[in-house]
Amino acid sequence: MADAINTGNPVSTTKFIWNKYEDIDGANANQDTPRGRFCFRDTNGRMTLPRDATEAAKAVYPVDWARPLNPPPYYEGPGLNGALPNPFNDGSLGQQETDFNLGFLQQFVDGTGVPAYKEYDIPPYYYDLPVTSGNKVLVFDGGTFTYGSGNYIGSISQYTIGQRVYADVSGAANYGKPTYSASGTTVVGIVTQRETFGTGTLTIKVKGTDAL
Repeated sequence: MADAINTGNPVSTTKFIWNKYEDIDGANANQDTPRGRFCFRDTNGRMTLPRDATEAAKAVYPVDWARPLNPPPYYEGPGLNGALPNPFNDGSLGQQETDFNLGFLQQFVDGTGVPAYKEYDIPPYYYDLPVTSGNKVLVFDGGTFTYGSGNYIGSISQYTIGQRVYADVSGAANYGKPTYSASGTTVVGIVTQRETFGTGTLTIKVKGTDAL
């Protein structure tokens, strides 16, 4: 791991930056969800990327990784620190009676003995990785957020100050990205700054529930 302070190889988070948030909630991701994508709360209570105009009309909440409460290491999978494929038991009588065949090294491998986990020294959001399916997310109900180039539809030249922004549904890779194209969906926010936080960055004031 590079020393981000004393070397020229800092860890950067340019995909999604919180500038300000008005309210914040929690949920779980229904699928692998890139940071900052606009989602809606589905019938199972999980945050879901919009796949059509009807869902985009409800997708007014940008989401991000929940912040871990414990020190590293961090893993993929549900939980604030992720989870190993075969975690230690929780001390309950049931697990004490049924996990006696689980060797220590089995925590780190799949059924064939192959290492089956990804371990991180710092939280995965610093790598700008998508929130893994089922993991906890922060749900922002309004606020101001900055998106890096490639994390909104089109180029920075297609956005102007005060422009309305919508949740995109043009394809699986773009579900929930901010877009300038209306497509009959709800206005999720407006552009307030361009390239203030770096080349190609787009800052959007998000309405949250007020957009519904």
